[in-house]
Amino acid sequence: MINLHAAVRSAITGLHPDEAVALRQSVGQQNVRGRITPVYAPEQTVQAQIQSLGQNDLAQAEQTSNTRVDRKAYLYAPNPALPPQGIVRPLARNGDMLRRADGTWWLVTAMIEDFTASGWVCVGITQQVDGPDLSASDAGGGNADA
Repeated sequence: MINLHAAVRSAITGLHPDEAVALRQSVGQQNVRGRITPVYAPEQTVQAQIQSLGQNDLAQAEQTSNTRVDRKAYLYAPNPALPPQGIVRPLARNGDMLRRADGTWWLVTAMIEDFTASGWVCVGITQQVDGPDLSASDAGGGNADA
């Protein structure tokens, strides 16, 4: 079987190099003084290929009329048991967050392609005005009852 990804990978990164991003994975919620706060795992650095959304991506996401800044990111999935994800309500996950080198924060909003068995995923991301509230995460919070 031909691995097409391997065949085109060097051409892709030759034109648009991968970048290192900080990944904060949502691991649940915690009640902090009556306010439900997302809890994130410790930061990890992963390689990402950030690209603009194409017309088909926008139509699929049904967000063609939105004015927000959306992209897609091919992320190397560091933990196949916990791949980067958007909101997963049964697990109380609020959507993972990425911080790019320019300091901007991006919320993972959708899993577009899941190739965690091969070590990567393609996710939809939306730029955020502010980064996540890490007070519960950095205080050693966990998957508390919400």
